[in-house]
Amino acid sequence: MFIVIGTTTVDLFISGFDKVPHFEHDEFSTSSLAWCSKPLTTTLGGNGANSAYVLAALGAPVALCSAAGQDMLGGIVTGWLRERDVVLDGFVRSTTHSTAANTSLMDERLNRISFYHPGALHELRFEDLPRDLFRRATTLLITGCSLLPAMHPDGYHAALQAVREVGATTAVDIGPAVGQPVVLADVQPLLPLTDYLIANEYELAICTGLETVEASAACLLDAGARALVVKRGPEGASVYRPGHETLHVGGFPVKAEVTIGAGDTFNSSLLYALSEGISLERALAFASAAASIVVSGGKSVLGAPSRQQVEAILSQHGL
Repeated sequence: MFIVIGTTTVDLFISGFDKVPHFEHDEFSTSSLAWCSKPLTTTLGGNGANSAYVLAALGAPVALCSAAGQDMLGGIVTGWLRERDVVLDGFVRSTTHSTAANTSLMDERLNRISFYHPGALHELRFEDLPRDLFRRATTLLITGCSLLPAMHPDGYHAALQAVREVGATTAVDIGPAVGQPVVLADVQPLLPLTDYLIANEYELAICTGLETVEASAACLLDAGARALVVKRGPEGASVYRPGHETLHVGGFPVKAEVTIGAGDTFNSSLLYALSEGISLERALAFASAAASIVVSGGKSVLGAPSRQQVEAILSQHGL
């Protein structure tokens, strides 16, 4: 079984406007009102929930360790997850905190301004999670690290250690680089227990303080990383490993309707492909193809593909 530790939110998207209005007073006015040509969109969000949902869509058994409130939004997100048969034994429903929510204003060029409330996620601890769940793990993905402060770093170390004892594959995505971003001193104690360290180029630079991907990769490999996966969006992805040449696989450029969830789709699809015995090079292509389906579909991860749909994209490109 896949185990995912990460964030769960309800994402609200406001789009279809020409310019962002500004505060003026408490009444409608020309400057304080934006007419939107597109309706408000509500979708599943959060690095953990996104990842678990994508894994379930691909056909993998998966459990999500996360938190939400005992409120309407918490009911909505658990409904979405249950529809995909995501196991929620490690999903905490708080009686004192609300469900995390993120509201994004997004223009026609997909530039975003976001308003985030962490809710129950801020208090989630490893001690809240059932130990027997980790004994069933075949793969563990930790994601959304900077948004789960009560888990980091000791809770993550304990989770990695627990699944290592049963021989599971492990992966840690250090993003997103917000709040208190993950830096080298934070991630270094986790490296001996981590098979795949994952980041995008921006997160990598913030983590190491270095300007180039190559310098950052060398730094992390020297620190003990076994494999560093760098997500490059439409350009594909690269993998850096000690004693190996850099492996790079190109992306699948598409017209993007929404970019949120692309990185989570990549992570889940990569780990899924590897768990199925697919080679690392083809697994990277599989992950990029899955992400291209999500960004072009306009439904975020609620439009996550099946394995057959991803294989069809690969076939169309002769892969």
